[in-house]
Amino acid sequence: MSEPEAATQGPSPSPGPSRPGTHLRRIFLTGLVILAPVALTIYILLALFRFMDAIFAPVVDRALAAFFPGLHIPGLGILLTLISIFLLGWLSTNVLGRRAIQAFESLVARIPVAKSIYGATKGVLEALAHDQSEAFKRVVLVEYPKSRVYAVAFVTNSAHWTTVKADTNDLLMVFVPTTPNPTSGFLLLVPRSEAIDLPISVEAGVRLVISGGLLLPKMPPSTIPVATKETIGRET
Repeated sequence: MSEPEAATQGPSPSPGPSRPGTHLRRIFLTGLVILAPVALTIYILLALFRFMDAIFAPVVDRALAAFFPGLHIPGLGILLTLISIFLLGWLSTNVLGRRAIQAFESLVARIPVAKSIYGATKGVLEALAHDQSEAFKRVVLVEYPKSRVYAVAFVTNSAHWTTVKADTNDLLMVFVPTTPNPTSGFLLLVPRSEAIDLPISVEAGVRLVISGGLLLPKMPPSTIPVATKETIGRET
């Protein structure tokens, strides 16, 4: 292009600032990600307390009516829920308690609809109750579902299957979670050399997955030089 043509066209327009609506939308979604789990937790706990209170409060009120007519203990559902949780936890630590729980679960497994609800609920709670620092060792990037497309994954174990195939002598077992529920996902076996370590904690990786990328973790400064127009021109 000649100099007169370049002067006529002028400098290329730079991209303008982001719209205020986009910034407000990002702030709103971030606040929603923070508030929604809190509201859901409070809702489930209140429903559980009301359920326990509706079962045990009439029985306790009748028992106390013989000595204290008209007496009602407020917050009885909360107290009985906590006692029931600790009692079930204690029962699961001994042989007789475990057998009783297994008998109850086998009974529920025979009911068509109840077994699906009970199994799904128990699976989610067991996954959430498991210590993530023990379940996940570190956060990595893997190429999934195709080349040059990366997914956040968590390393759970390693395998050295030298007798299976030549390139399975050093594998990483990684769990690729789904968004926004990180308790479901895929188990992939990838070569160790193809897993890219992310310098973030497991907790930061879980928050990244749950938020769908809204809560980006802070990365350390990159040591890889960024290509610019000047460096590309010098290399060519």
